[in-house]
Amino acid sequence: MTIQRLMDAFELLTDWQERYDYISELGAKLPPMPEAEKTDETRVHGCISKVWITGRASGDPIVMEYRADGEGPIIRGLVALLVMLFQGRTREEVLDLDAEGVIEKLGLDENLSPNRHIGMYAMVEKIKGIARAAGP
Repeated sequence: MTIQRLMDAFELLTDWQERYDYISELGAKLPPMPEAEKTDETRVHGCISKVWITGRASGDPIVMEYRADGEGPIIRGLVALLVMLFQGRTREEVLDLDAEGVIEKLGLDENLSPNRHIGMYAMVEKIKGIARAAGP
């Protein structure tokens, strides 16, 4: 999903309860992550809830592919939202994407609890760290 499409979807929703429902729906659509991949190495440290993210560079042209999971509908939805932002982008695009700016434009920075807010940035750093490790 493009950043603009995501922002358009958020604008159509009139209040934060609808937006939380939408985020939960995104989480419900997140493909399952194999239990074997839910390790301490793939866990996002900095999140109070358990969140796991894996990724690799593949394809031609080479793009990043991510798999992720999280506990609870909102957390799983936030993970899904971030995976959607970064999925299928080149390593350079992943590293250059201003995820913090997108989080602010969506209003998530103001409408998430402080713990979830910190967790979102930890997830972004994990995703970018995977891209860094996949590079030359």
